[in-house]
Amino acid sequence: MLRPALAVALFAALAGVPALAQQADPAVVADSAAVDSLAADSLALADSGLVARTGAEIDSIAVAAITDTTTRVADVLGNGVGVDLFGRTLFEVWGGLGPFSPEERAAALSDRLAELATNGDVDPEGLRIVDGNDLSLVQIGPVTVMTVTNEDAQALGVPRAQAAVGYRQEIISGVRAYREQATIRGVVQNAVVSVVALVVLVLVLRGLGWLFGWIDRRTAAVRGRVLRPVRIGTLEVVGRDQVARFGRGLGALLRLAVSAVIVYAFLAYVLGLFPWTRSWSENLLNVALAPLQRLGAVLLSSVDNVIAIVVILVVVRWLMRLSDYLFIRVERGEVQLGGFHAELADPTRKIARFLLGILAVMLIYPYTPIVNSPVFQGLTVFLGILFSLGSSTAIANMVAGIVLTYSRAFRIGDRVKVGDTFGDVVEKSFLVTRIRTPKNEDVSVPNATVLSNHIINYSVMAREGSGVILHTEITIGYDVPWPQVHRLLIQAARDTAGVEATPPPFVLQTGLGDFSVAYQLNAYTREVTRMARIYSDVHQHVQDRFAEAGVEVLSPTYGAWREGPSTVPEYAALRDLEGRVAVAPPAAETDGADAPAPPEPTPLPDVKPPPFLGGAAGDGS
Repeated sequence: MLRPALAVALFAALAGVPALAQQADPAVVADSAAVDSLAADSLALADSGLVARTGAEIDSIAVAAITDTTTRVADVLGNGVGVDLFGRTLFEVWGGLGPFSPEERAAALSDRLAELATNGDVDPEGLRIVDGNDLSLVQIGPVTVMTVTNEDAQALGVPRAQAAVGYRQEIISGVRAYREQATIRGVVQNAVVSVVALVVLVLVLRGLGWLFGWIDRRTAAVRGRVLRPVRIGTLEVVGRDQVARFGRGLGALLRLAVSAVIVYAFLAYVLGLFPWTRSWSENLLNVALAPLQRLGAVLLSSVDNVIAIVVILVVVRWLMRLSDYLFIRVERGEVQLGGFHAELADPTRKIARFLLGILAVMLIYPYTPIVNSPVFQGLTVFLGILFSLGSSTAIANMVAGIVLTYSRAFRIGDRVKVGDTFGDVVEKSFLVTRIRTPKNEDVSVPNATVLSNHIINYSVMAREGSGVILHTEITIGYDVPWPQVHRLLIQAARDTAGVEATPPPFVLQTGLGDFSVAYQLNAYTREVTRMARIYSDVHQHVQDRFAEAGVEVLSPTYGAWREGPSTVPEYAALRDLEGRVAVAPPAAETDGADAPAPPEPTPLPDVKPPPFLGGAAGDGS
């Protein structure tokens, strides 16, 4: 039996929960004098947990000054709102009470139970039930902890008094469980359990990886026999290796999904061991799925836009595949387009994909939810201004790269000279061209600079013509007959590896100086990447041949009249017609370079006059 003195002490202990019956739960809204009178009368009864009062007294205390505006059961059945105690859902309530909605009522009950659980001076066994005509109160001392309505009882399918007893027991169990887990002993025990669970998680994940690896190894031979490529007619669209990689990718995705489920179960279990993180445990899945739920809600709210976006993506994707199919076959030489070179197929394919991607973005943008967003519009304006101010050089290089690509000035591997940079083209992009010099130096030249300079391509004629002409000059005195010099120079060129025999080397006399004649040796070669080495070999062979013939390679200079032999060559040697013909360069329309091919006549388009002009001509008017 609880005595009045004990009641006074209990009331003092609960002073930290002031007027909860009037603030947090709408079940108790009577004036304070009526509540105190009811509490004093109730404490005189046996503390069996159930106090019998007349329905009129309890109802007048519980719903004084409140009209009955509770929500009907038909509106709330199956929509109970959970009452939580530090993340653990103890029970659910149905229906509102007075001006309070079910959610507000559940939130008030959760706060009240949290205060009750954290107050160690209050024994939850002191909870008692006060039953009335329409409401049942779960009280401790003068404080009403919970109000049980007819809607709660009907939703549970039991009488209201029995529902109140069940709620009371759930409150007692929840408070005790929290207090046990909040002790140092409980925290240590739960920490040990968490470590054990972590060890189990690591072992399970390792076992899962071993299992999937074993399955992959066991099915490797089966995949080789069973899997077949996907074909359309004779065209192999998807190869066997691609099908196998797709299957392994699905297996890896399955392993990832199973691992995610296991990790989620571990986190939910460990977080649920501690009262302070139990709310995280129960809301972990909601937090993980919330972005997907919001995305799903957005998609469902704009199904027509989603369908339009999907159609655009499918059409653009097929256009890209069609473009790739066409240009790849043009690059391989399987398809020929008039006036379109095969080497332009790959850059054209990339440009077509880029333009189709831009087109897809432009078509999709009006169907996106951000089309009317002021923030996104402001961001696009800012990025547009930033791009226009800071990318003028980049755009100039891109335009120059496109011009260089379609002008076919050079290709990768060509030996070129751009300005003062000489070497082989190792990379060609829309922004820069990289040239590797003979000294093994990589030089990055912006495409705008390449386009603004003159470009010498040594590989074009080596690849498409008779070769590049290497030339070197030497001056010999007038005393040496020029046919002999021609013969020696041509023989030196023929002795050099890399010099073409056809067309043959030839010599040009480029100048008649005061004391010597300038001879220029010209020789064809296709090995343009060895130009420096070939020049060196030619010079060596020229020295060898002239030394063998006893001809000095020098330019004599006379400052005064001297007594000595004349430097005039023998006339008979000059009149050696057979020798002159042997060293004479072949007759050609140019100095040695290949003559450009005559331009092909441009066919005139078949233009037909408009019908009315044709009729007038037929009438003879």
